[in-house]
Amino acid sequence: MSSPEARIPKFEDLEARIAAAVESVASTDPNPTDPFRGLYVTDDAAVATAKAQAPIDRDGRLGEASARLELDAIESAILALAAAPELHPPYARLFAYLHDDVTRKLPSAGLIARLLAGGRVSAEDVLARFGRDMPLRRSGAIRLIDERNQLPIVDRPVKVADALAALLLGAEIDERPLDNRLSRVELSEDQASRAEILAELRALLATDSQLPLVLTGPDAPSVLARAVRAPLLLIDAADLGDAEVMPVARLAAKLEGRRLAISGLEELSPEDRPAALRAMLAQPERPLICALSHAAVVALGDRTAVVVEIPLPSFAERQEAWRTFAGCEDVDDAAAKFRLSLSQIAEAAQVALQGAAVDGVPIPTAQHLDAGARRASSTRLGELASRLEPTFGWAELVLQEKPLETLKSISSYLRNRDLVLSEWGYAEKVGQNQGLKALFAGESGTGKTMSARVLSKELGLELYRIDLATIVSKYIGETEKNLDRIFGAAEGSNAILFFDEADALFGKRSDVSDAHDRYANIEVAYLLQKMEMYPGAVILATNFRHNIDDAFLRRLDFVVDFPFPEPDDREAIWRLLLPTEAPVADDLDLAFLAQQFKLSGGGIRNASMAGAFLAADDSRRITMEHLVVGVALEYAKLGRLTLETDFERFHDLVRPKGTPAA
Repeated sequence: MSSPEARIPKFEDLEARIAAAVESVASTDPNPTDPFRGLYVTDDAAVATAKAQAPIDRDGRLGEASARLELDAIESAILALAAAPELHPPYARLFAYLHDDVTRKLPSAGLIARLLAGGRVSAEDVLARFGRDMPLRRSGAIRLIDERNQLPIVDRPVKVADALAALLLGAEIDERPLDNRLSRVELSEDQASRAEILAELRALLATDSQLPLVLTGPDAPSVLARAVRAPLLLIDAADLGDAEVMPVARLAAKLEGRRLAISGLEELSPEDRPAALRAMLAQPERPLICALSHAAVVALGDRTAVVVEIPLPSFAERQEAWRTFAGCEDVDDAAAKFRLSLSQIAEAAQVALQGAAVDGVPIPTAQHLDAGARRASSTRLGELASRLEPTFGWAELVLQEKPLETLKSISSYLRNRDLVLSEWGYAEKVGQNQGLKALFAGESGTGKTMSARVLSKELGLELYRIDLATIVSKYIGETEKNLDRIFGAAEGSNAILFFDEADALFGKRSDVSDAHDRYANIEVAYLLQKMEMYPGAVILATNFRHNIDDAFLRRLDFVVDFPFPEPDDREAIWRLLLPTEAPVADDLDLAFLAQQFKLSGGGIRNASMAGAFLAADDSRRITMEHLVVGVALEYAKLGRLTLETDFERFHDLVRPKGTPAA
């Protein structure tokens, strides 16, 4: 094989070489008048076609493609010949003529070697460029075709990749069948600066190392793109060893000026990891990995890697991103309440801008920003939990002063946590994370769920109810798996998680009498751990506060006791539950109902609704009698007696049939 310095084929000679080859074959034809020569391409027609061919544009798209693929002169010439039938179809007839087979319209490796050999370039030099690990094959620019595996290697047709052919033609007419397995991340320089992270990454990328570089966090792809100063093409780790996908990915990355990076490593099953790692480490470039969490590092096994965590943007960075993407200044509330990644903020801003356009306002309002942030918050909670509509505000919530103040403190905490903990530095002093853990304790119907809805509406956050009774399992390990699914689905949602029926899991665990009690302690500790790791608000609801260990209570941020409503509170609830549109009679005595009947807010709601339906079926006006009968129905449901001392003058309405009057 000749030396590298000798490999200088001249691009401008390619047309001449093809024409010379055609004329050589024609001049040595033993039967030039045979009409079947070349099946149907005659010598004269081949020579005429060769002379009439348009020149191969070495300085245009072919030159650009060669530069992007980092090809040397010989490889560029090979690419030009392989692409010739795509760029100028008559070349297909010439190659068929040279093969003496009209069906072989693509050049073979052997034919290309014969055409390029000469001077100080040998056929061996050319054939060497067809190696599997050489740029043309490794990049996926060309492939050797032999569907039936019957042709000698040098006679196999050389096919230019469709994506490359489309680029050379200047028309995106290729089908891109594998695009659904590749993801593109564009380079955006208008995001928040994140200067420190970028400086660290660029320093790491500048080192001469092949150690995998793992970036974790939802913003990992966009930050990596900025660090390498180029858009990314993400390939799933499961496709690294796929002989069909990898060449397409490499070629797309080269042609589009992208850096190839890997995603989905943390989602590989343990049995699929070894093959993926082998394929990853076999790549000539340093592996760049984007992952949502540190689980990707676990998937690397004992393989050493450099790990850089890309934290969620700070409060100040979120403010900057909201202002940039949404084009408005009043963004503090949305930036404080929703801990979104920069890419999520960009998507949320688009939703907000569209909402503002629909409402006919030039700049998104706080409500538009909240709506966009909720849409952009990724969640799969709907599959595992019930979403509760935020239908109530502070005005509808009847509570005594102390629990009401505590609820407003929770609202204030969630609005200002970034300011106090991050910006003011309290997180470092007190070791407090950004999440919130609260317990709502009180009898059924005293307002626990309603209070969670009020917080949801006040803060503009989604609220999901999870019934702990359905999560707890008698089988060891199943409860933890269920909790993992819940908190995994909630990751990135910014939602308030409302765990109802907490008594199913919590209880007095201090006295361990058997293995099950010991395991119950583990379940409680596991839930507490997941709560502390969750960056949003987690609320536990219990009917019996005395069942909760004091040690557990000390780990919570807030405990709200919901007392049974007093007569004045009950009267206020009765009034709130009568809609202004409802037709009511003049005989309503809400003070009597509140004083005589000791019902929770939920019980009053049920009684009021029952009375309204009775009125709708009767007089079409809600009277005192309808509401009293509604109370009696609620008493029956609760298993309580309808005593004359409670119902007084209305006792005859609710007295069981057959019971004599007093």
